[in-house]
Amino acid sequence: MIFKCNNILLLIFITLIFSSNSYECSVGCTDGCFANYTCNGKCKEGYYQDASCQHCLWIDPYSNSNKAYIPTSTGCQLSSNIITKTTWIPDPTTIPELLLDKENYFHIGLSSIVDSSPCHHCQEYLFGKWFKIPKSSIPNSRVFFILSKENKIDINLSLDISSSNSFDTITYCSGHILINKTTPSSTLDFHAVDTFTDSDEKMYYIFINIEEYAEVDVKLIAKTTSITHNTYYSFTQEDADYLSSDLTRIKTVHFPLSQEGMINYATCSPNLIFKILLFTMKFNGNYSIRIDSSNNNRVVYLQEYQIGLTTNDTVCRHIWCSHQHGVLGDDDGGDSLYVKIKGNEEQTRYFALMTQENDVDIDLHFKAICIDSCNRESKLGICSTKKGKCRCIEGHGGDDCHLLCFYNFTWQVSDYSQLCYYGSNHCDQWCKCENGYKLEDNVCVSDTCANGGVSKDEECLRGSEGCLVNCQCQKDLGWVVDKKEHRCISTQCGNRKIDKLYDIYGYLRTEECDSGLNCDTFCKCIDGYEPDPNQPGSCREKIFPSWGIALIIILSILVMIILIIILGIFIYFIMKHKTIDINIYKTQQPVYHYYINGSINTPPSKEAKYEIDPIQLDFGNDNEATIVMETRFERVEIKNYSRNKWMMIIFHTPNNPKYVFYFEPQVLFIRPHTTPKVETVYMTLHCTTKIRDMKIPYTVWFSKSKSTLESIASLLKNKTFDNWTQDDQLQIDKLCKNIRRHYHHHFIITTDAASSTHIDMDELNISDNPIAEGAMGRVFIGSYRSVPVAVKQFRWENLTEEEVEELKHEVIAECEMMSKLRNPFIANYMGSVTYIPQISMVIQFFVLGSLGEYLRKEKEDYVKLPYRLKIRMLFDTARGMQFLHENRIMHLDLKPDNLLVNSLYTDSACCVKITDFGTSRMVKKTNKSEDKGLGTPIYAAPETYHDEYSYAGDVYSYAITAWEIFYQDEPYKEFKSLFDIKQYVTDGKRLVIDDTMPIGLKELIQKCWKQHPIERYSFDQVTRELVKVDEDAPNHIELDNYVSDQRIEELINKRTERIQKQLKEINQD
Repeated sequence: MIFKCNNILLLIFITLIFSSNSYECSVGCTDGCFANYTCNGKCKEGYYQDASCQHCLWIDPYSNSNKAYIPTSTGCQLSSNIITKTTWIPDPTTIPELLLDKENYFHIGLSSIVDSSPCHHCQEYLFGKWFKIPKSSIPNSRVFFILSKENKIDINLSLDISSSNSFDTITYCSGHILINKTTPSSTLDFHAVDTFTDSDEKMYYIFINIEEYAEVDVKLIAKTTSITHNTYYSFTQEDADYLSSDLTRIKTVHFPLSQEGMINYATCSPNLIFKILLFTMKFNGNYSIRIDSSNNNRVVYLQEYQIGLTTNDTVCRHIWCSHQHGVLGDDDGGDSLYVKIKGNEEQTRYFALMTQENDVDIDLHFKAICIDSCNRESKLGICSTKKGKCRCIEGHGGDDCHLLCFYNFTWQVSDYSQLCYYGSNHCDQWCKCENGYKLEDNVCVSDTCANGGVSKDEECLRGSEGCLVNCQCQKDLGWVVDKKEHRCISTQCGNRKIDKLYDIYGYLRTEECDSGLNCDTFCKCIDGYEPDPNQPGSCREKIFPSWGIALIIILSILVMIILIIILGIFIYFIMKHKTIDINIYKTQQPVYHYYINGSINTPPSKEAKYEIDPIQLDFGNDNEATIVMETRFERVEIKNYSRNKWMMIIFHTPNNPKYVFYFEPQVLFIRPHTTPKVETVYMTLHCTTKIRDMKIPYTVWFSKSKSTLESIASLLKNKTFDNWTQDDQLQIDKLCKNIRRHYHHHFIITTDAASSTHIDMDELNISDNPIAEGAMGRVFIGSYRSVPVAVKQFRWENLTEEEVEELKHEVIAECEMMSKLRNPFIANYMGSVTYIPQISMVIQFFVLGSLGEYLRKEKEDYVKLPYRLKIRMLFDTARGMQFLHENRIMHLDLKPDNLLVNSLYTDSACCVKITDFGTSRMVKKTNKSEDKGLGTPIYAAPETYHDEYSYAGDVYSYAITAWEIFYQDEPYKEFKSLFDIKQYVTDGKRLVIDDTMPIGLKELIQKCWKQHPIERYSFDQVTRELVKVDEDAPNHIELDNYVSDQRIEELINKRTERIQKQLKEINQD
């Protein structure tokens, strides 16, 4: 037994050894691999010990080591030629100056220096050579580099340029070109734009390098005179004619920006430097050419410019960017560029393809689209640049939005005898058969099909089951192709049920078997067999007693009866104990396809054989508006006046998150000669929006067969115009043969939505880009009913439905709280949008922004504030906090960023207002909050680190805020971590106050940040003490040294102009 076990272990070991040989393994592995690029043991010397052994070891260039490992085809090659340096570049005095306008020859190989590039492969060592060019030696600020390999060798050769100073810690890549393994030379038109300051070296450093070990001879020419930059590509009339002759054609042009191009400012964006390739377009036609950069996954720019008639100066005509920004950003298109160029100009048009990445190549795709501008002037359609085709109105289509001859299963032309069905195989947009096909029964048929054969794109033998005259399977009726047999198989064949099969002419046959024994792939019994009644779906030999069939039928009936009885009892008990959930009437009902083909718009009347009363719905609010979030109902009486027909009414409720209309029931059946039925209509409004005169449609159907009406309702359920299929149309056409009357009409809403803080999103005009952004959300400027507002959109990305719902309830609770607060020192709340997932809060907008934007020197709008103004801001804040505490509300996140500046004038009635109650909570009788970690750490009181929250915590935050306002400096900026701040504060230590702070303010702050909450001032005491501090302010005029009233005035004007411009742009949009 032991011998056998040892044999088994040996076999397993040998299997593992041999199986390992089949894995892909790096040359850096020492003992093979146990998975693809996963080594068994350690890596060889010179490799990262990361189990893959694919990457050469990186040695810090600033270390004392002079070794480096260079990737080669056989592994990592050790080199001792690494340069010893203290910055990113070798000693500039050792770097030779490149000779301009001359041929520079040199060799790069194993004996060359080893260094890293300033442009790419920043953590890879490369063989290369350094040069430098002083800015002063370039006469016209332009150098045309021509780099070439003098010997034929398959190696990538790069030229990298940097204008960074030798002492900089971060390098900037000014330019890059690459000669790949198959290309002998490359060029770079480098515009030496003057971005240097007085303290800069004003030197361009150039590093010529190869990616792996090789011996290459290099020639480099740097021309400064007689420079011409040719257009890379010209799109001609011939190209346009080729694309316009077949709109499915696409011409792709490769732009090798990594290998050539120009480094310069863009005409349309003169403050940005780009890598540029130029091309032109000249064509004329009744169509447009779409240019797109899809599949590149890069941010690219395209600009169109004009060249001056008398000078070579360029003028910007237009610029496009592939990256979308702000709330209008569209992730569906990625970073793709979509540009439409109309063919209505006969002169040459000039374009520049641009990128801020030096080492990428871009493919542009040219395609002809939108003939005659999709007949937009006739209002037949519009041109969609992104989709590359026309978007036409209903009943129109094709390349120019012409009237379709066949649409929605209906001919739209009077004579269609010589036309094919639009949308069928080999039928073009003009309902004509393609070349090689002839018309038969309005479909296109090939000669092969007509002669009993099957060509490449045909499916079945003509005349076989489920096969159309054009040798295509009847897919709309559930027939799919069997490619081996060239026959059609019903999709019902294989479902283990015996089904009746139909084709376009009607009933065909009943399946003999399905998925059983002796059954072929077409659900027929094989020769010599017949359906087996004992095993439905299988076949047996053709000998079977008749009494067996009778017995099976009797037993089946008994089982069915028993099942029906059990099911009836079960339904009875379920219905008996059924409970009604009122929330069901606040949910959207299913969509029913609004099918009105053959229907007449007929209001209720005895002549129309039906009555509905009332037809105008006010839900009991005939003289007053309906309260938002309140569910109202109204009962409607419906009567069937027909003598012998069932009547069905389907109520087509709107699917809109702003409101819910719920009909109970949504589909109503009324037999003839019965008493009127009562329909209950429920309405719930989710925001203040326009509902008066809104129409809710319904359709009325009459038939002698209730089952026909039920089938129609089932067919229309969960269907819309967009997902209505030809199969659905065929079914409805068949069912409508039993429909005697078909009407449609509508209810009219005669009430209004009451004014509320629940705002309709469609009434908000919002900016594209946020003006502020934080952990809880983003803030946009906008306008609501012509009033400037700030819109705070809460972050809900990556949240579960439960978390979103919780956030929604918190925002609604916060909004209800804020709507009750009216105080001069509290930011006015206007409303919120909560009926869609993107939850938003709308508050009063302040042109001057938050106080935090002015206090710190690193801020763009920093300004030294007068001492009296600082005291006034502290007084307004204390008054506002006093009001909040009187209303039993804790702020829990008081800081300068949550103080909105109303005025920068000391004599204003109000200078700052308090905002952002995102972490506020109604105070409970307990002394501990259920919420954890509220507020901003540097302003948090010591006790909050133990999850204890009180009014005194706001007073402590006020003290830190007062310190920051007085000194206009960041609290605890010398601390390295929040943990250090926490330890410092909990130990009872505080921020340093020097002698420059007046004694009254100093004592006030010290009283407010006492260690024990009970020892701190209340805001009532703070306001009284601040009155004394303000009275003492004239004695401290030295605090206003370096205060500039002109700077404050300029800041106010700048802010005002910027906001007015933003609001104007928003309103124009």
